[in-house]
Amino acid sequence: MSDALVFPDTKSALFDLIDGTMHIGVVVHAFTWLPADDYGILKGPFPIAHIYGSGGNRGFVDRVDRRTIEVYAPGQQALEVLESITAAICGENIDTPSGFLDKVESDIVPDDVPYQSDTLNKAVATFLVTSRPI
Repeated sequence: MSDALVFPDTKSALFDLIDGTMHIGVVVHAFTWLPADDYGILKGPFPIAHIYGSGGNRGFVDRVDRRTIEVYAPGQQALEVLESITAAICGENIDTPSGFLDKVESDIVPDDVPYQSDTLNKAVATFLVTSRPI
């Protein structure tokens, strides 16, 4: 028997909160790995939200994971969708199929970032996701 603490997968929990939800009138598809064709070009339908980890900290009882969400969409839609996602996922005592989250809070607010594409823009935000062992 192991005494190791098992924490919920916060990346999967954010996926649960985002995938298939409606933001500013469009359905958002979430991914933990970017969908691309054989040439590395992103595949839609857009907008897509890419969720990945950026490290974190472990406390005495809880853990705070830093999660980044990138949204790819045409024009201003990328930033608008990410702003809407931020408003929807931030809060306390959030139950998801992948586990319970004590808190989701914005660490770095949504902003446009450079992205080489004639048709897509990219917006990025970082969140602190607090959880306790299952």
